Amino acid sequence: MPDLLRTITGCGLLLVLSGPLQAQAQTSEPAPPAPIAEEPGPEPIPVPVPFEGLDWRLTAYRSDSGVNNVAPRSRPTEFRFEDGRFSGSTGCNRVQGDYRVEGTDFRFGEGLAATRMACPEPLMKQEAAIFKALQSVTRYRYVPDRLELTDDRDDTVLSFTRIGAATSAADTTANTLEGYTWVAEALVDAQGILANPIRGTTIDLSFDPRGRISGSDGCNRYLSGFTHSKASLSFGPIATTRMACAATDGRAEQARSYADLLGQVNTYRIEDGRLFLLDADGEILARLRAVRAD
Repeated sequence: MPDLLRTITGCGLLLVLSGPLQAQAQTSEPAPPAPIAEEPGPEPIPVPVPFEGLDWRLTAYRSDSGVNNVAPRSRPTEFRFEDGRFSGSTGCNRVQGDYRVEGTDFRFGEGLAATRMACPEPLMKQEAAIFKALQSVTRYRYVPDRLELTDDRDDTVLSFTRIGAATSAADTTANTLEGYTWVAEALVDAQGILANPIRGTTIDLSFDPRGRISGSDGCNRYLSGFTHSKASLSFGPIATTRMACAATDGRAEQARSYADLLGQVNTYRIEDGRLFLLDADGEILARLRAVRAD
């Protein structure tokens, strides 16, 4: 009997032990290797759009009649492009909206918004042509300080110059309009004679790189826009403050005469620290001396 129990017990022990041994034998086969996860590649570096974040002046546009320079009497045609949004001026109204750039492809969005101010007929025609040009833009060309927007035939429809960039040899010399306050020494009167301003009044003129002028007409502060090249110069509509001047001292009449005079300016020259404003015939309308701006 003891031998029989020992035999059964031994068999049971063997049976009990055989399970773990068999399971261990089954799990000893190598598991298939886990797939290696691919590491994500570097994020693509966005290519900066070279003309974004800069201030631009629209200088020319294409119409049905060909390429036209911006009207000399228009308001400053300043534009800025940044992060898919732009704003600018047609010389009459302000305009803003969306744009999209992919490589050298460039397109304006459909929802352009503009103010609704009425302007003289030449500026309204200019504005209509600029709006039409905006809708035809498909690409751009850029070199430092110059931006051209082109259509699907690669014809330039809008040309821009970076504000503050030198536009001619005259801009890089000491004979520049900017950086000074020009104080009037003499203005042409109704008889065409250069005469001193009224005693005790100061008439001055300052130019800034953004295409704007400002100053005093001896009665009120005024501002406007200007366009110029190596020799030509013209001013836009004059806006003034509304301070009243005495009706009997002549300052109000002098201010009106000065505004009319600025409207006749066609060209200029600078000699010995003096600025001469000239009409289309080359006749002197005003002589101003330079005072270094602070």
